[in-house]
Amino acid sequence: MDFQKIISWLNNPVPNISITLFRTAFSFILLIQTYYFINNEFIKYNITEPFMLFPFINGLDPMPEVYLIILSYSMLISNIGMLFNKTARISTFFFLCSFTYFWLLDKTYFNNHYYFMSLICFILLLVEHKSSFKKIAYVNRWSLFALQAMVLITYLIAGINKLNPYWLIDLQPIAFILENKCDVTENTFFINPLLIILITYGGLLFDLFIGFLLFYKPTKPLAFILIIVFNIMNHFLFLNNGEIGVFPFIMISTLILFIDPKYLTKVFTGTQDIKYKHKSPQLLKYCITVFLIVQIILPFRHILFKGYVDYNGIGQRFSWRMKSMCKNPTTEGIIQFSVFEQKSKKQIAHFHLLNMQEQFKQSGIHENIYLTENQIKKLLYYPDLLPIFTKKIESIISNHTKENYNKKLKFRISANCHIKFMERPSQALINTSIDLTEMSGLNTNKWLNNLEQKPWSVQQ
Repeated sequence: MDFQKIISWLNNPVPNISITLFRTAFSFILLIQTYYFINNEFIKYNITEPFMLFPFINGLDPMPEVYLIILSYSMLISNIGMLFNKTARISTFFFLCSFTYFWLLDKTYFNNHYYFMSLICFILLLVEHKSSFKKIAYVNRWSLFALQAMVLITYLIAGINKLNPYWLIDLQPIAFILENKCDVTENTFFINPLLIILITYGGLLFDLFIGFLLFYKPTKPLAFILIIVFNIMNHFLFLNNGEIGVFPFIMISTLILFIDPKYLTKVFTGTQDIKYKHKSPQLLKYCITVFLIVQIILPFRHILFKGYVDYNGIGQRFSWRMKSMCKNPTTEGIIQFSVFEQKSKKQIAHFHLLNMQEQFKQSGIHENIYLTENQIKKLLYYPDLLPIFTKKIESIISNHTKENYNKKLKFRISANCHIKFMERPSQALINTSIDLTEMSGLNTNKWLNNLEQKPWSVQQ
């Protein structure tokens, strides 16, 4: 590999119109998403009503509701500002900070789609220069390549993550997803064995190779067709059947980045001659290089932790492990909890995730103890959140006994949950003898039961 040629290619000037046109399409899609965010009262139902959140950063608490609402409308305005060249940079910066703040408030609302949007906003902030469709500016190819590479990394790592026995042999979680789609639509077509195999292996091959097809000129038209078909299929497959939102349309919009910028310049200005050569600052090139290296390494950090990543949840976020697992609970109430007084070891309460509000009221604790359906689901899918949850519950019970009985008591909380992981036979997820209030999300090997071994399974 001739690195000198690669560096020379990256230093070549290209019209900035590809980035500008993509930013316009991307901003319009974000505008639609923010509108639904506001229209569905996301803040009320998902931030202010739950009795607790699971922030990525300790001490990161939500603003008062009125400020959150103002912030959400400001995001809408910033999306409009991103559409216009003169206000694009400052608007992108404001949206990036605001949008990222919202999903950092609670790990249960994180998904790879939101993460991708924040990353793209960050890159746009780095690379875009003021231009218009009539007066084209030029940038080194580094700027365009940063966005193209982010698309390639997303697809490729998503494909690499599918190279596991569950996906290849058990056809999971696609079989589980299609069964749910069948239940929602009452259409048995979705559980056709051939369709399950086609989507499983078609999705794998698509993710692994689509990025390379995009970069290779002879196969680029085929890649465009495949990406449009793939993402439209995803939109309808996951409609009312998972969290996907506007993500398929964002991925379709990234095709703009792979259209020859000289061709786009000719379409919008009538000429494709490069009259101005822009030299990107050396620091920008270093920033882009470091950023892309981090994005390649970060998704594989789970190898530093013991256990299977989709089972214990450690290293699952920020890693493009999209639609990579299913956990089907077989325990009543999804996860059951037992509360014991620490000194006497006497059990004082028993509840599960679906009845805890009523159970606590019966015990005289009238504090709001409400979780959203999404939070409940993510406590199962990401058990590394359970210590945070149980510590909060323990704090509520301790405060109640202190205020009402003038007793300062400590409590231990254990949990019981059986699941079908990837639809394999049900097994106990949590060691019921462990006090979860003394655990953390980074030592799940101490309180999560080992994933049952199979002849083909990943070693723990």
